[in-house]
Amino acid sequence: MKKIYLDANVLLEILFHRARYDKVVDLLDTMRDVQFCVSVLSIDLVMYFVEIEKQSKDKAWEFLSNYQTLDMTIDDAEWAHDNDRGDFEDALQVSCARRNDCVVMITLDQGLGKMYGNFLTVQTIR
Repeated sequence: MKKIYLDANVLLEILFHRARYDKVVDLLDTMRDVQFCVSVLSIDLVMYFVEIEKQSKDKAWEFLSNYQTLDMTIDDAEWAHDNDRGDFEDALQVSCARRNDCVVMITLDQGLGKMYGNFLTVQTIR
């Protein structure tokens, strides 16, 4: 089964039914025999926005439990430091995805593919 890494902004789009919700869901629904993955960093970011938006942490936690959670290590931090192209947080996520054999990273961030697409396939939802 292929692993697909979801950027935190994709999770937020789904959880909060934001403007590109339909595009995100339509794309993810076309993917078969895949395991969607997130990192502990993404969980932190989602929960931060849940707190800011005064949403239910329990509902957010239940939502996040649908995805395989990948850990981050000092090796990810070192890789991100060595390969930072202007967004350290994105570099951390790319390192985590690569280390865990994810074949693609899905994001809403149009700059991510330009900065890190040579390390991992990045699919941007516009």
